Amino acid sequence: MMSSRTRKRSLCFLLLLFMSACPFLLPTQAAALRIAQYNSLNYPGSTGPQRDPNFRHIIAQFDPDVLVMEEFHDWADMNQFLSNVLNYGQPGTYAAAPFVDGYDSDNAMFYKPDKVDYLSHYVIDTDLRDIDEWKFRPDGYTADEASIRIYVVHLKASQGSDNEQKRLAEVQAMRTRMETFPVGQNYMVAGDFNIYNSNEPAYQWMVSTDPGSAGVVHDPIDRVGNWHDSWTFRDVHTQSTQRVSFAGGATGGMDDRFDQILISHACDDDEGISYISGSYIAFGNDGLLEPSRLDSAINSPPNQAVPETTANALYYASDHLPVYLDIQVPAKIQTVTSLDFGTVIVGATAEENLRVFNVADPPADELNYELIVPSGFSAPSGSFSVGAQDSSDHTISMNTAASGNKSGDLEIQANDVDDPSTFVALSGTVLDHAQPSTQAGAVTTEDTVDFGTHEISGFSDQVLQIHNYDYDSLQALLRIYYAQITGGEGRFSLVGGFSPADVGATPASYTVTFDDSGAEAGSTYAGILTFSTRDQEGLPGGIDLSDLTYHLLATIEGGLSPIEDLAIQKAGATVHLVWTHRSGAELYHIYSDDTDPNFTPAAPTDSTTGDNWSDPAPPVANRYYLVRAVKQGAESGDSNRVGTFDKNLSNAK
Repeated sequence: MMSSRTRKRSLCFLLLLFMSACPFLLPTQAAALRIAQYNSLNYPGSTGPQRDPNFRHIIAQFDPDVLVMEEFHDWADMNQFLSNVLNYGQPGTYAAAPFVDGYDSDNAMFYKPDKVDYLSHYVIDTDLRDIDEWKFRPDGYTADEASIRIYVVHLKASQGSDNEQKRLAEVQAMRTRMETFPVGQNYMVAGDFNIYNSNEPAYQWMVSTDPGSAGVVHDPIDRVGNWHDSWTFRDVHTQSTQRVSFAGGATGGMDDRFDQILISHACDDDEGISYISGSYIAFGNDGLLEPSRLDSAINSPPNQAVPETTANALYYASDHLPVYLDIQVPAKIQTVTSLDFGTVIVGATAEENLRVFNVADPPADELNYELIVPSGFSAPSGSFSVGAQDSSDHTISMNTAASGNKSGDLEIQANDVDDPSTFVALSGTVLDHAQPSTQAGAVTTEDTVDFGTHEISGFSDQVLQIHNYDYDSLQALLRIYYAQITGGEGRFSLVGGFSPADVGATPASYTVTFDDSGAEAGSTYAGILTFSTRDQEGLPGGIDLSDLTYHLLATIEGGLSPIEDLAIQKAGATVHLVWTHRSGAELYHIYSDDTDPNFTPAAPTDSTTGDNWSDPAPPVANRYYLVRAVKQGAESGDSNRVGTFDKNLSNAK
């Protein structure tokens, strides 16, 4: 299997072949951080104004977010470059990190304030030039894990063992500083190394300690070897752009890899701050095969990686090529601060969607996370991953098996360096079902409303109550949504008609009236009033509940019972009727008929207030009698029938 380093080298070589086949394919930058190294060639010297347009053109092509440079001699030189090159026509685009005017020439760091936050600066003294440690962090992050330390070097120039030892001493001083920090941090070494091959002591001092040890760096494109004047490494050479010296630049053409950016292992693990494979570029080097770029100027033969104007600018700006690489930024989580499940009823499905965003600008690290839920809630288990500027949805559920106020914090454990734990407040309420009842003290679904026994116009309206039994704050309201009355000859009704009601702690009251107009005295009227109920409307989990039934009764007073002992006495031609007095009777109606013992009474024959009566017009032959008791104008039923007749009455009423 091909190693990761071999893959990187192969990708870089394929990229160069592609650029050779597609001339002038200029680099494009996504929203990662681009970090560049560029030797300014003793800027400004006597040719600064002539070189400024070239620098402006070059830097605009690869647009770095952080740019480290060498060979400034004082603050004024550095500030001139900032004003005349980087911020020319675009004030404030770049800022300069603190600058220290040390021995010999000095290093500088420029950065875009809208992309990078400057944090600190430390100067490492050496017997030659200072080495600068600048610390910065992508804008929008606060954790130290998102910070990067970049060590900018301009090591002793020239070949020979003495110069190699001086370079070694410089990096030893740097490494001593680097080892004061814990293992696993993000850092880089960039600059003009002036190293001719990777076996030099200075280079080995930087890279040879076991991986993971503090201060160790490595070549992100793994192009180690003898770089000097090597055809094999012609695509990574950075000096010299010139065959004929301009502005004091070195001559000889492209034959050395002096300018490099080495990175820590933490910057090359695809987690958080990390090098983006394939992004390391020696800008303008086309690695031309035939005629070879080796030992040639950057603009002759014609450059296949950049346009002629850019190749010429590279030639006249500096004798070094800029080198840059891109790094991904850490994942950044964003989500809601709370999820409210609202109010539901026991047994309902209570779910809310949790959307987790990775708001880091791509290319950025993927957001890896897990969901940890509190008691009473559930969420998908396992690990999840979301790419930059993407999101993922998760269904969070509330347990509704029992009533209660549910709350707790869902924790999202993620690889967000600023917020490794993000909390989402979960809340919701689960209610018990309502309990319809006709009584307050127990669950009953039937009851009787008795209007009593009264005279006509003597009936009062009756008030009934409907209860939500045992109601409290964790029980749904009782919805009374329908009512119907049957029976009672239509004499029972609800005062004002039916109106739906929601019942909590206070019962609902309904008034029932009885219409006794035209009612038959002594009659009892019975009806049934039915209320339909359900749980509180609009709440998930609500169901239809038991009907409540009320039996309605009303009796008309004054309905005297029929006389049952009517007797007939005859003395000669006189017919005399006698009966037992009915309590409350005010009058008695006597009915008679001479032809039909089963006659239907029409108009009374006579009336009396006593409990006997003599027929004033005795019958010649047959006559049949019945009596009705009367109270307040209302008659009782028929009495038994008697008569004087000349035939058998065994079948008479």
